Amino acid sequence: MATLTMDTICGHVNKVTAKSDGMTTHISIETTCPKIKNWGTEFDIPMEQIMDSRNETLEAKLQTFPLTPTCFIPALVMNVVWMENGMIAKSLVKNKNPIRIEYDE
Repeated sequence: MATLTMDTICGHVNKVTAKSDGMTTHISIETTCPKIKNWGTEFDIPMEQIMDSRNETLEAKLQTFPLTPTCFIPALVMNVVWMENGMIAKSLVKNKNPIRIEYDE
């Protein structure tokens, strides 16, 4: 099981967990964001969509419940899915600082 937590610039906290079960990866999202709650906090991503540049599951969710173009959650979901399936080393995440966005004037 792989989990990433992100405090986003919109002020919401999101914790995404992925658990692989052979040919699918189950996603569970804990969030303070009402838009993400509507978007979906429990769903599966089939193995064939993990490497595909067009993830049909996420695309369908975004068509039904659009998020802002700046929302990090779809990318966070895919990073956790890749970690869970051995495509991103968990050690890389452990050795990095949390994502930081700075505003320079």
